[in-house]
Amino acid sequence: MREAYGQGEAKRTWDAGLTEGQAKAAMAAWLAEIENRIAALRAVAKPADTLPALDLSQRECRALAGLWYEDLKARYEANPGDAEGWRIAQEEVIPEETAATYHLTAEEAEGLPLRVSPWLKREAVALLACKGLRLTDGATDRLHQDMASLWLRFADLMVQRAQGDWSPDPLPRTLPAWQEPAAKAPKEEAKGPTITELFDAYVRERQPKERTSVQWRRYIGRLERFLGHDDASRITKADIVRFKDHLLTVPSKATGKTLDANTVRNAYLAAAKAVFQAAVDNGRLPSNPVADVKVRAPKKARLRDPSLTDDEAHLILSAALSVTYSQPPHPAEYARRWVPWICAYTGARVSEITQLRKCDVVEREGVWAIHITPEAGSVKTEEARWVPLHSHLIEQGFVAFVQASREGPLFYVPRKEEKPGQPPAYKRTGERLAAWVREIGVTDPAVQPNHGWRHRFKTVGRGRLDAEARDRIAGHKPRTEGEAYGTWTLRSLSEQVEKLPRYDLPAGQGVRSGES
Repeated sequence: MREAYGQGEAKRTWDAGLTEGQAKAAMAAWLAEIENRIAALRAVAKPADTLPALDLSQRECRALAGLWYEDLKARYEANPGDAEGWRIAQEEVIPEETAATYHLTAEEAEGLPLRVSPWLKREAVALLACKGLRLTDGATDRLHQDMASLWLRFADLMVQRAQGDWSPDPLPRTLPAWQEPAAKAPKEEAKGPTITELFDAYVRERQPKERTSVQWRRYIGRLERFLGHDDASRITKADIVRFKDHLLTVPSKATGKTLDANTVRNAYLAAAKAVFQAAVDNGRLPSNPVADVKVRAPKKARLRDPSLTDDEAHLILSAALSVTYSQPPHPAEYARRWVPWICAYTGARVSEITQLRKCDVVEREGVWAIHITPEAGSVKTEEARWVPLHSHLIEQGFVAFVQASREGPLFYVPRKEEKPGQPPAYKRTGERLAAWVREIGVTDPAVQPNHGWRHRFKTVGRGRLDAEARDRIAGHKPRTEGEAYGTWTLRSLSEQVEKLPRYDLPAGQGVRSGES
């Protein structure tokens, strides 16, 4: 019974404030629940390997998970306990890196691939044992995701109950009725490669950046769940068109909105197209089912320039000057103090700055400069470059700050081991910095709080800096083959950087300083 029940020992504790009678009653009710569940499992127990593996449809998996949802209600609804405990219980299925990085609510997380914890797997084993079922791997994965999704909804219901809301639960009306599946012959093994195998092969060969790999795995996983199978050789153009239409017309559980055409084209279909084309190139598939699928996206209205305005830039830089350090200081405080200023004077991508290490800030050719290199993290062009520091940064004490810092990253604390699938620490630092910029008042959704510096650098530099120098400093590719020849000395680039006007601002005030 251990595998069917999901554990080898059942334990429970109660509040020490219960009277002896209350404790005995609680113990008896709990014990009856345990014994009834064991009895039900024994009644249907069959050796798992004697059962045919069923490939349940999406509807059947949802209906089966619905039975589990009703069982949860029978177990817990009468005595919901503490609301906060149920909020914490939702974390059982929300990926830790997702919740920590993007600050998603449980409702928002429901639309994403959810974590299948050991506890949830045990619950699924018990459910299948009760129904006398064995599923294929694909159907098991779908069932796990449905159970995780319903667990989020169930925990929300228990929070309502714990807070005194006993209104009818609307969810059961939306769940399909469970019907015992007719006996099916075991399905033949897929003749073609699985979608996951093709994606893994693509990653091994092309070695995309980690963030791209994580995002694309989510997109490919959604395609697989939509199809209800993982046999890549069975996918047709019609399947991809149906998937496209689904993304464009079915609202997300997380937001209640459909995906826009650009996201479908440039994210979901772009990922699938690249993976399947690599499979065609390597002889694993005869054709690419995504190749000719088009998404017509209307051009979005542009309501403002993506560059930070004077007022927005001054507000951010003044707030950065006002940052005070706790004791001991946290690298996130250093990031707020220095990263906006460095971006303002270099036009670098924020991740290129948040990944800086102490060894990347050095004096060369008599010029203090930062070394932006793929060795430290992400560089879009995969090419290292040296960028001189503006004298205003040095006067503010940036070099002195670096020299007093410990070895290693300047703006985050490296972990001994990063969790698989989680954005790297320097990316998370940039995301937290963007959230801080929003908090201090740069709220216009048409401007990106970090990337706006990159646009502003080009805006301010036009008419002041040599065009080639602007591109070199910002890390843009040369516009012509001729511009790709030769190089820039640090001293020459430093002369160009010094042509940028200073941001002479008092701390804590977004006062316009004018431009020199």
